Amino acid sequence: MGGQRHPDGVETVPVTPEQLTAFDRAREMLAQSVAPILVREDSGTDRMFLAAFDGTGNSMKKDAPANHTNVALIYQQVLHRNRDGVGHIRAGYVEGVGTQGGLSGLRDLASGRTYQARLEDMYLQFIVQAKNWMDANPQADIRVCAIGFSRGAEQAVGFTRMVEGRGIQDPDGARVSRDRDGMIQRIEFTAPPLREPGSVVQAIGLFDPVGTGVPRQHDRRPPPSVVSGLQLTALHERRNLFQGTQVADPGITMDGRFTNLALPGAHSDVGGGYLQHGLSVRSGNLMIDYLNALSDRPFLAKRPEPDDPALNVIHRSEQHQVFYRTSRYDGRGGRVHQEELAPPPLCAIDCRDAEPRNEAMAAALEWRRVPIGPVPGAPAQAAATTVVPERLPGLDRLLEAALRDDAAAIRRFSLDLLDGPAGQAWLAEGEARLQGRGWLPDDATQRMPAVLEPQC
Repeated sequence: MGGQRHPDGVETVPVTPEQLTAFDRAREMLAQSVAPILVREDSGTDRMFLAAFDGTGNSMKKDAPANHTNVALIYQQVLHRNRDGVGHIRAGYVEGVGTQGGLSGLRDLASGRTYQARLEDMYLQFIVQAKNWMDANPQADIRVCAIGFSRGAEQAVGFTRMVEGRGIQDPDGARVSRDRDGMIQRIEFTAPPLREPGSVVQAIGLFDPVGTGVPRQHDRRPPPSVVSGLQLTALHERRNLFQGTQVADPGITMDGRFTNLALPGAHSDVGGGYLQHGLSVRSGNLMIDYLNALSDRPFLAKRPEPDDPALNVIHRSEQHQVFYRTSRYDGRGGRVHQEELAPPPLCAIDCRDAEPRNEAMAAALEWRRVPIGPVPGAPAQAAATTVVPERLPGLDRLLEAALRDDAAAIRRFSLDLLDGPAGQAWLAEGEARLQGRGWLPDDATQRMPAVLEPQC
């Protein structure tokens, strides 16, 4: 792959101690965020489908195991759990763009033109699995978590829009048309849907989304049924062609819906695939903590985080191809991001943000702070990171408004903060502590008034 000096074919830069501590800060921020419990192992009805979209040029089926991405490794863990008898969580997998090979693959690598076909592939996997669950138990409550890397992360969001718009279609009698590469061109459904559009609760987990080419021609705004999500963004990706997409705003959103953590490393230092994998292991472990929070019991295992300086490096990814340029990164002094999530023909207003969340759907779920699980081989670190900070997502914006003495913003931010699942979880936690100390009556009718309710 590039010789002993450069195992991954490009030069690397050792990470600094400060850059490594950025992962500690990321863990602390993740522990401040909240996530819904989508599945309970013993519920009898809860089911979750993990839709795994691999990155550009990445294939679990063709790449050496040492070069598998975080998406592929997470998918493989779910398969192993299934073989051990776990059936309430299943997964589907789609290879990254360009992996079909030949001239078609080269064109796909450049343009990402199979965006829609790969969504259709995953959707067919999903509805077949959903049908199996519902045949076994008609009361099955099916949820979705879509994860992806690179253009696969863009596809993951697009897939949630497909599920939002279609619900769960019945695969029986469906007519599937494929091209010469086996890519799905069209599916025609002939039976009524098994679940109506907009009825499936969803979450997303994104490794450094990049939408170069065709993906940017599609609407990638998270739809209302996506109630929660985590994005991991690479700070040191320099290539002009790999501008990141801000699916979620940096940090924790005011309502606690999304968290976006900026991490040291180039594109695949976050998404995985390199032999020198110290940073991608750490990134993968952050995502695993989030995904485990979606289940009442952890279903994914974290990996040991290497201390070897030879593994903890930032790759000069622009050296992979002679035509890569870095002028925009160099001119700006940092990563360039795309904020538009949908082109003008598909979006007239607010094209930079997710669509408003289905708050009734979110309110019906149990929310909790994301537990930070132990890292194998690092018990002291694990003990430290299981301490949950008390800071409430969105509090910084409220404090900034207070410093400006902006009464209107204070009221607006306060209502948004406390009306969302994150705020409700924080209020419930505080109330429980006050009751435990005897400072608040147990009688629900004697609770404090909602002083922040708008007055007529």
